[in-house]
Amino acid sequence: MAIQIRNGTVYDPANGIEGEKMDIFVDDGKIVDEIKPDAIIDATDKAVMAGGIDVHSHVATYGLNLARFTFGFPTVGEIGYTYALMGYTHVNEPLMTLNTASYVHHELSSIPLVDTSALLVLSLYDIDKEIREGDKASVKSALPLLLDLTKSIGIKIYDIRVRYAKKGFFYRDIDVTKCLKFFYDLVNEPKILLRTYPELLDEDTDLLCGFRMAHIGSGIDNDARYEAAIEILNKGGAVDLGIVSPYQDEAVNMRIGYGAATEKFVSMDIGLEQPLIISEVDEKRELNNKSLRFALDALEYLPSSNISFSTDSPSGCMFSSYPKLFAWLLSRRNRKELRPDVEYSLYELAEITRTNPARQLGLENKGHLGIGADADIAIYDMDENTWWRELEKRLGNCSFLLKDGETIIREGKLNTDRARKETFHFVPEVTEKAYESELIERICNRRSFRAEHLRVDECFLH
Repeated sequence: MAIQIRNGTVYDPANGIEGEKMDIFVDDGKIVDEIKPDAIIDATDKAVMAGGIDVHSHVATYGLNLARFTFGFPTVGEIGYTYALMGYTHVNEPLMTLNTASYVHHELSSIPLVDTSALLVLSLYDIDKEIREGDKASVKSALPLLLDLTKSIGIKIYDIRVRYAKKGFFYRDIDVTKCLKFFYDLVNEPKILLRTYPELLDEDTDLLCGFRMAHIGSGIDNDARYEAAIEILNKGGAVDLGIVSPYQDEAVNMRIGYGAATEKFVSMDIGLEQPLIISEVDEKRELNNKSLRFALDALEYLPSSNISFSTDSPSGCMFSSYPKLFAWLLSRRNRKELRPDVEYSLYELAEITRTNPARQLGLENKGHLGIGADADIAIYDMDENTWWRELEKRLGNCSFLLKDGETIIREGKLNTDRARKETFHFVPEVTEKAYESELIERICNRRSFRAEHLRVDECFLH
């Protein structure tokens, strides 16, 4: 169906459009030049943006079914519907291992209405021999095969160091600096994602700029590390913000390691050296002001850096609380004393929730409203002058949402519970020799797998 979105106030940073009154035409799931429409959506006095993209949200991590029973984590249906109501059309899962890839894709395929993708978490214990010997060629040839088998959109390293618990193996430990130098120029696109933890921000920022930094705000625990994070932005680094909510009841703690912070927790083996622990949030939210202040300070570097919004949901806060955080960023009156001189515009909000996430994930036809882009379009009943108390409500329930040209949300209500969706993944060049490499054989043997056993079925991708 050909659709005309008439007289909307468009915010499209990828094409330099900031609050211009204009029409957008949609046909066959794409944004096109002016055509005769079959239907018209009146967007007068409404903000029009590309569909939102969540670059880092745990929506299909292995173990969430247990978390649903224990902590009330949303169901797959609730995940899709909530994202759609917020104007989002894509969510990226950041914690998929070789062992859990099929499960993760099964979960992602069950989330309705929104497109999905997942990052493969690489265990450095699998390749410690290559790192110690500086054998980049073997790792570089193995990574495309692992990406292809698991249908991943990129590589993530949870802990960029190798540490053995047994004292007799201390000689096999590899420090952070050596690991950073090994992976620094190993993969250009898509950039390897690093989990940010406080000690990582003590490293050379020139090295860190060679990677994409996940939830960087969660690693800021003192002034020196705050300055290091700002320096990464000043050097044009790619980061997602990792804002930590001050409200403990809006978060569920997820981490890899031993020992839970509270008595109420679930622990499971996901194929890494240490288990995944999901627990209540027990620690005091000491980082919340630093992470939110960093998000506000980051505004100065937005034109020269690649900054995306994130909360490491559900650890920083649950994705359903995004509208509250957006309202904080957009209006100084929503956060009282904290940086009362700074607030985001709708154009800048579109940049960190649409344009930059699409670039970080390599989604060329997403995150913008140019001709030929996928017709993922969110329309909000708001403008730059919307009363600050109304921002959260308007951002949490868009007026219209088009997904691949199909109207998913109409007049603020779900128009359908199903829509065309896809799981995006990086498509690398893989040679047959890659299957025969010693490294691939060793990785599979550690898990009692053959390489073909790791392959994710294509049925989960559409």
